[in-house]
Amino acid sequence: MNNMSPQVFLGGTVGANRWRESIVIPGLLARGVAADILFNPVVTHWTQQAQQYEDTVKRAVRYLLYVIASPDPVGGTANVSAYSLVELTMSLYDSPNRVIALFDTSGMPHHTAKAIRKSAQDLRERFPGAPIFTDYESMMDWLARHLQENT
Repeated sequence: MNNMSPQVFLGGTVGANRWRESIVIPGLLARGVAADILFNPVVTHWTQQAQQYEDTVKRAVRYLLYVIASPDPVGGTANVSAYSLVELTMSLYDSPNRVIALFDTSGMPHHTAKAIRKSAQDLRERFPGAPIFTDYESMMDWLARHLQENT
């Protein structure tokens, strides 16, 4: 599967949270997913050119994965990326068959985690068939299985 176009956009939380590099990319590779079909949009400077390229990739990929998590799970910040939440919600309305969501409340203060869990619950009610997860292992199993089914 060399030189393949990206098939999975790895969107969502950035900052000090390294979920892409430490959990999801290694987890998908271990499940047989080729590295070249994963698109990691994190760049040093999110310039207009980087944003345009990201938008082009998002239009082309098979799956849009959004991980909503604390940007600093060790520091316990109450911050959560408003843009990632909006982007996830817009994508569910625009392309519900392409969106995968994972809500990770680890390291969040109680009130923030409660609000994020409620958001996940509400999205599940509005999009009952959407793959919305709260644990990485189940999400990665689902995604690897569906990628293998579509090849």
